[in-house]
Amino acid sequence: MKTRTKMLPMLAMLAALPFSGVANACNADPIVFVHGFSGWGGQFDNMINRFRNDGVPACSMYKFGYNSLGASNKTSARNLGNYISNLRPAHNNRQAKIIAHSNGGLVSRWYRVFEGGSTATNRLVTLGTPHYGTSWAYGCFSPACFEMRYNSDFLKSLNGRGCDVSLWSDRDEIIIPNSSARCGTSRQTANTSHLGLLNNQTVYNDIRRYL
Repeated sequence: MKTRTKMLPMLAMLAALPFSGVANACNADPIVFVHGFSGWGGQFDNMINRFRNDGVPACSMYKFGYNSLGASNKTSARNLGNYISNLRPAHNNRQAKIIAHSNGGLVSRWYRVFEGGSTATNRLVTLGTPHYGTSWAYGCFSPACFEMRYNSDFLKSLNGRGCDVSLWSDRDEIIIPNSSARCGTSRQTANTSHLGLLNNQTVYNDIRRYL
């Protein structure tokens, strides 16, 4: 009993100390990775490992998942907004950086334009995003597919807004024409496939250039 009594003041002192867990360990801008249509967060694993090898804290990187096969990009953008709002306090409310592949770039742009993302983020890098539509989207049928088609109501509502940095490849077999992937500050990156944009070293180097 005496030992327990002696421990109480010590426990009280520890409880009064500033929290030294995630909030302090992640005193860096959060980086959020947003996959494309029918994609998943694990597709960014190689890129995330490169970031870690370059000294970016693992606790600052997040993979956002959404229902690309069933939900509208508007719904996914709202969910992205909630996701980023929930993680920012662990980073002293620093603005987030988004790296988005393909349709994920449209989700991210809608978030920036219509869901408050313009103040919550300070960088959006898109990889092979159909900013102005793609003929490939006429071969699939879902809300996100309809929104990726040329002159869709979704794209008309965006009206070119919400772009930041766009990286594209002239060998992208999904974004047709390849010029649709250009929006904001645009850079032709490595000559690689649509999925190759996620794993190519040159693409990664270009991302780092803008982050």
